[in-house]
Amino acid sequence: MALGVQNPSMVDSRTRSEVEAEVIADYRASSPRSAALHEAARRVMPGGDTRTVAFHAPYPLVITQGRGCRVQDADGRTYVDLLNNYTSLIHGHAHPAVVAAVSERLPFGTAFPAPNEAQTRLAQIIVDRVASVDMVRFCNSGSEAVMNALRAARAFTNRDLIVKMEGGYHGTYDDVEVSVRPDPRDPAAGPDRAPTAVLGTRGVPENTIDNVLVTPLNDIEAVERLMRERGTEIAAVIVEPVMGSAGMVPGDQAFVEALRALTLEHEALLIFDEVMSFRLEPGGMQQHYRVRPDLTTFAKIIGGGFPVGGFGGRASVMEQFDPLSPAPLSQSGTFNGNLITMVAGVAAMEAYTPAEVDRINGLGSRLRDGLRTALEEAGVPAAVTGYGSFAGVHFGATGVRTYRDAALADKGLARLLHLVLLLEGIYVAPRLMMCASTAMDDATIDEVLAGFRRAIGAIRPVLAA
Repeated sequence: MALGVQNPSMVDSRTRSEVEAEVIADYRASSPRSAALHEAARRVMPGGDTRTVAFHAPYPLVITQGRGCRVQDADGRTYVDLLNNYTSLIHGHAHPAVVAAVSERLPFGTAFPAPNEAQTRLAQIIVDRVASVDMVRFCNSGSEAVMNALRAARAFTNRDLIVKMEGGYHGTYDDVEVSVRPDPRDPAAGPDRAPTAVLGTRGVPENTIDNVLVTPLNDIEAVERLMRERGTEIAAVIVEPVMGSAGMVPGDQAFVEALRALTLEHEALLIFDEVMSFRLEPGGMQQHYRVRPDLTTFAKIIGGGFPVGGFGGRASVMEQFDPLSPAPLSQSGTFNGNLITMVAGVAAMEAYTPAEVDRINGLGSRLRDGLRTALEEAGVPAAVTGYGSFAGVHFGATGVRTYRDAALADKGLARLLHLVLLLEGIYVAPRLMMCASTAMDDATIDEVLAGFRRAIGAIRPVLAA
């Protein structure tokens, strides 16, 4: 880095804009090949990419390879990967068992309009691990999994309304592109304890919010009030047990139990979105809470690094998709149950044993504790959230239990530290979301924490200002 951290008095005299300019200059100097490739990509793709979350200013690094817990960019710089493709690569990169399984199958074809043994095996693994899941079906993304789970809930209950948590991210299906990242200071978002549903992106029909209600995470009184007023119209309540994009915010035990009780009382279905959180316990976060939802959505780790989605639950709901039933629900997709994805998923899940879950959850705990200590020692006001192998950092926050707590944190400082961490060889999300993988050990966490302390030290006066 070229931030002059050896001379604290020089750092102290600089303004935030000056520090930001220096960090961006250092970032550009360290990644000229990524910059050139980004410009080439912009000529054929809007913004130079095909995945909005992968972009950050001034441009994202181009990653050329990954091995274990490290990735390398187009300029030859190596990083400890604490993002793991947004939590999906539970074993890091190029896990030998996954590589071997895929390599063995590739010469024999990749996709057929027919069942394959690997999809049955992966389905059995999920059914065996997750107590609430009697049956499962596969698709190609978490978004598709949520779409089909909501469709199943509406068909089963013959109701239309869906309840989601404010700030909850459930993919790009229109009905859940509601109140994903509302500005809490905008009157249109409504009061803290009774938020108003607002569209999360342009292009979603205005009438979408007619069928979607929003409530805060961890506010039992608010959801009780909502269910009391509209319970007979509600098909399902969907919740991430740990809200990911909202800042790695876990649900309180009492809140999750209240959701289960209220949905049973009002004959609505409870859906756990475990697309991210399935990695946190052998049977997902529902195992931790000891709460059985009616439906669960999956993706990320169950595909072994390939595109995947899945949804499952109790037999009475899932049997609606049986083609031999009198009026079956249709759920198709050219690459559903794709052979290579299924083979990779089986290998990844067989390698992710309960012992490995415990081990990387321990690494995550060490990471969160170390982040808190580093911030406290530097005198930087911030909250560290997460559970198991997850961690998130929120500048200017003292406690984060809801989306709005996280949304009011200083996002500009998070983006600045993100670039500084990249300069230190630590690859995290721009929103400072992090996760451990089985490719890591205690020495990896020590390396990360040392780099985090250096990064904090480099811009500490700005962070504490």
